[in-house]
Amino acid sequence: MEGFGVHTYTLVSKSGKVLFVKFHWKPTCGIKNLTDEEAKVVGGANHSHATKDLHDAIASGNYPEWKLFIQTMDPADEDKFDFDPLDVTKIWPEDILPLQPVGRLVLNRTIDNFFNETEQLAFNPGLVPP
Repeated sequence: MEGFGVHTYTLVSKSGKVLFVKFHWKPTCGIKNLTDEEAKVVGGANHSHATKDLHDAIASGNYPEWKLFIQTMDPADEDKFDFDPLDVTKIWPEDILPLQPVGRLVLNRTIDNFFNETEQLAFNPGLVPP
């Protein structure tokens, strides 16, 4: 499944250069969806089928992987488009603001301790590197 953020973020380089950024995740294994009929059968037999599929893939060494892409825009160019780039209902056209590869995410293991690795997780926006 592909994923992307609807919000526009601001990144600041070490030198102080500011860019508006949108993030996109693209799976390397392609996209496969269930039909309505398949979803009824699979979901009816096991409501956690996607979780099981993920665990089985990792256990067999078929690690799910996504490539991370960004779209960037100089804030000075914000008014040069025929759309509002800060409007969450607008998609940035890739022909104008192309996707740039910046990383990848590979799920190569499952957690060992659910409490420590899941239940204790918390995002604190106050704990951001300077």
